[in-house]
Amino acid sequence: MATVISTIVVVAVLAFVFYVAFELTPFATHGDTYRDRVSGKRRFESPHLETRDEFEHRTGAEAPS
Repeated sequence: MATVISTIVVVAVLAFVFYVAFELTPFATHGDTYRDRVSGKRRFESPHLETRDEFEHRTGAEAPS
């Protein structure tokens, strides 16, 4: 019984290692969630591409007091 459990653990760890290694390669491509697939234009602003001050400066919005 211990052999079966340890085999399952080893296979699970190896599968996880291979998955992580695959995600680090260029073959693991993910779609751009901020762009329209048809037009290629941005659908909405990403919350992490710029700071709040840069966004407010670009859009002319005033900072909340």
